[in-house]
Amino acid sequence: MLDRTLLTLSAVTTAILLSWQLYYSSYGLDLSDEGLYLNFIANPFPYAINIPPSLFGFVYHWPYQWAGGDIAVLRIANVTLTMALGWIVSFLTIRRLWTVGKPQAAVLSAGMASLALSGSYFWVFTPNYNSLNVQSLFMVMIGLLLADRPGRIHQVLGWILVGVGGWCCFMAKPTTAAAIALVVMLYVVVLRRKSLLPMFGAALVALALLIVTASLIDGGITGLVTRMVNNVEVETLLGAGHEVSLMYRIDWPATSRLQLAIAVLMATALLLSILLGATHKLLPSLVLAAVLIITIAIALLGTDPISIKPSTLFLVPAFTCFGAMFYREGLVLRTQAPTGIALALTFLVLPHLYALGTTGNYWTLGSKAALFWMLAVVAFLSPLGQQGRSVATLLPLTVLAQLLTASAVNAGILKPWRQVKDVRAYTAVTPLPGSGKLVLSQPFHDYLATARAQARAAGLEVGTPVVDLSGRSPGLLYVLETRALGLPWLIGTASGGVPVEGTFDAQLVLRGYLGTNAAAVKALGLENCADLAKAWLLIEPDGPRHLDQAGVIASFGAGHADYVIAATFETPVNDGDFPNAYRQFLLKPVRPPALAEQSCREARRERPHSQKWSQ
Repeated sequence: MLDRTLLTLSAVTTAILLSWQLYYSSYGLDLSDEGLYLNFIANPFPYAINIPPSLFGFVYHWPYQWAGGDIAVLRIANVTLTMALGWIVSFLTIRRLWTVGKPQAAVLSAGMASLALSGSYFWVFTPNYNSLNVQSLFMVMIGLLLADRPGRIHQVLGWILVGVGGWCCFMAKPTTAAAIALVVMLYVVVLRRKSLLPMFGAALVALALLIVTASLIDGGITGLVTRMVNNVEVETLLGAGHEVSLMYRIDWPATSRLQLAIAVLMATALLLSILLGATHKLLPSLVLAAVLIITIAIALLGTDPISIKPSTLFLVPAFTCFGAMFYREGLVLRTQAPTGIALALTFLVLPHLYALGTTGNYWTLGSKAALFWMLAVVAFLSPLGQQGRSVATLLPLTVLAQLLTASAVNAGILKPWRQVKDVRAYTAVTPLPGSGKLVLSQPFHDYLATARAQARAAGLEVGTPVVDLSGRSPGLLYVLETRALGLPWLIGTASGGVPVEGTFDAQLVLRGYLGTNAAAVKALGLENCADLAKAWLLIEPDGPRHLDQAGVIASFGAGHADYVIAATFETPVNDGDFPNAYRQFLLKPVRPPALAEQSCREARRERPHSQKWSQ
C-alpha cells in the first residue's frame, strides 16, 4: 500500500511538472539565441553557411510550417517530444536491468524522465540544435536498448532507430554525431559481437538519410561537404574557440562549496532511503512523500529551498554511485553484469558527448542532458534489483529526479536567460508572425510593438532583406518578418561582457568573439548582390555587441551616405548581460537598386582572392 501510494503521488508530481513546463512554454523570448533559431527554422534554405555549424533548421522547418508559425505550439511539441523520448529510454533501461512490472516501471520512468526537462534552467524552449541533439541521443539509446530485446521486430526497429538518431545527431551537431558513432561501435563490440551486421545496417540508414538531405539542401554530398568546410572556416575566423585543438579538453565543474554540500546531503539521504527501505519501510516512505510534496510546492508556489545549479545535476549522481560502492563490502561492484557496466559508462559520458565542441563549460552544457547521469545511477545500482528491492530502490531515485527537475525549472522561471526576472510576472500578450502569441514582459512587448509600427510606417515590407549590425537582435528581424542576410544571426562581439554564473567560461566571455566583423563580411559575401542592394540596415552604434558598420557595408560597395534613418527605438533592459537600454536605428537604402548592385559587384571584384569563397 505504501508503494502504491507513493507511486500514485509520484505520477501526480510528474503530471504537474510536465503541465507546469507546457504552460510556461508560451512565456518569454530571447532575441539573440532564440532569434537565431527562429530565423533559421522559418527559412533555412537561403543560407549557404551555418554558424554554429548545425543543420537543425532544416529538420524543424516542416514542423514549424505545420504549426502555422505558432512559436508556442512549436515549443509545446518540442517539450512533449523530449519528455516522451526520455520516458521511453528510462522505461527500457529499467525493464532491461531491473525486475519491475510494466505499470510500476511506467510510473518510475516517467518521474525519472522529468529530468529531461532540466534544460529549462536556461529558459530556451524554441527548438534548436541543443534540443535536437539531446533528442537524437535519446533515439540512439532507445534503438540500442530495443535491439537488445528478444524478437526480430525489436531488433530491426532498434537498429533503424539508431540510424535515424545518428542522422538527426549529425543534423544537430556533427561533433557529437562522430563521437556517438564511436560509442555505438564500442558498445556493440563489447556486448554483442554478432550485432556487427545490424550495426552496419544502421550506418546505411544514416548514410541514406544523409545523402537525401545533401541532395535536397546542397545538390549532393559535394555541396554538403563544401558547406561544412566553409562553416569551419567561419567558426575559426570568428575566434570563438571552436578550433579542434580546443575541443578535446577537461573542464572543472563550475560549482561552489554550498552546491557541494547540497549534493553530498542529497546523495547521503538517497542512499539512506534506499538502504533503510529494506528494513524500515515507514520512515523512508514518509520522507519520500514529504519530498514529493516539496516538489509540488516548488512547481505551484515558486518557493525553492535548495536552488540547485547545473553542476549539482552531475554531483548528486556521482556521489550516489561513490557511496553505493561501500555498501556490503562492494556488493554493487562485485555483482555487476556486463550490460549494466556498459550502460552505466555509456550514460555517464553521453552528456559530455552532447556538449563536445562547445566553447562553454562541458559540465554546465552537459547538464541539459542530465537524465543520462541519473540513468547511469540506475544502471550502476542494478545489482540491488536482484535482491527483490527494485521498487524500493528506484522510487527514491525517481523522487530525487523530480525534485532536481523542479528546482532547475524554477531557477529558469526566476532568472530567464537574457530576460526580465520572474516569468510568472509577465502579462503582455504579444502577437508574433504566424498565428501565435507569446506572453512577454511589458517593456519587451512595448519595444517590439514600437519597432514593428515604426518599421511598417517607414515602408519596410514583409520579406525585405535586412543586414543586422546590432550584433544581438536577430529576433527583431524575425518579428518584423524580414530576411536576415548572411546568417540567421550576425554575431557581435562579446568583449567586455559580464560572465554569467554557471553558463560560460569567464575567460571566454571576457575575451569575446574576436573576428565578428570579418565573419560577417565572409557570410555576406555569399549573398546575392541584388538582395544586398535593396537591403535595409539595423544598427546599434553604442550597443555592447555592435558590428563595424562602415567596414561591413563597404564589403558590398555601400557607405553611410547610401542610407537614411527610417525608424528609431530603444531596446528594453533585462536582468541578464544587457542591463542598459541602447538606441537602435533602422536604415533605409536610398540609392537606385541598379547602381547599388553594380557597386556591390565592383567591390567583390576588388576583394583580395584570399577573402573570396569557392562555391
